[in-house]
Amino acid sequence: MEAGSLSIGLVVFVLVAISVGSLLKGMTGIGLPLIAVPAIASLTSVEEAVILMIIPVMGSNVWLVVTHAKYRSMIREHLPFLIAGFCGAVAGTLLLVTVDDRWLKLVLAVWLALYLIQYVLGDALHFIFRAKGAAAALLGSAAGVAHGASGISVHIVAPYFHGRGLAPARYAFLVAVSFLTTSSGQLVTAFGNQLLTADRLVIALLALVPTLFFTRMGVRYAGIVSQTVFNRIILALFVLMEIKLIADVL
Repeated sequence: MEAGSLSIGLVVFVLVAISVGSLLKGMTGIGLPLIAVPAIASLTSVEEAVILMIIPVMGSNVWLVVTHAKYRSMIREHLPFLIAGFCGAVAGTLLLVTVDDRWLKLVLAVWLALYLIQYVLGDALHFIFRAKGAAAALLGSAAGVAHGASGISVHIVAPYFHGRGLAPARYAFLVAVSFLTTSSGQLVTAFGNQLLTADRLVIALLALVPTLFFTRMGVRYAGIVSQTVFNRIILALFVLMEIKLIADVL
């Protein structure tokens, strides 16, 4: 999207995609970028989708980090993963301007496929992510690159912390810290390389409102609708997005 060519249709679509993603995240725990980025990328470029989601993702994770701030002492144990994630996000964001959009959409398609496979297998591969030290840094780098280049790193971040058997609140805090770290790397690089244009910044800031509102609404109404029903809705959305992304690549 060029400066001065703000599309009302794109604004509406972005806000709707983020609202749905935020509501489902609040109700089911599924990450906002995992839903919103492929949805937006199916209408525009991957670069557009990833850049537009930086600020909304940061906003939602700042809220979670502040909410669970009493667990901040846990950060030190995972510094190799987090620092490497920041650096990886810087490198991954640079790929947005050097890699062909079809390849980036292929990355998104692969990530979605991986999630669906993990879901079917019952997260059977989570043991791979129980790493420490240098191995944790390597995983952090991979998560950062994935987040920077595709806006999605949940397939690495979530199993990494899930494999440690953390209580829900501690898990939510560390996952949010990780996403906030990689998003910070994205934001610094996006500003430094003029990827976050005035038009994109306007849309991203507007998207903060539905992000926070619908995430909180989703948490509030989580117990009203069956978890099974919403899981089916999410899976259906993922399958449709996967088909659209593959069609774009081919």
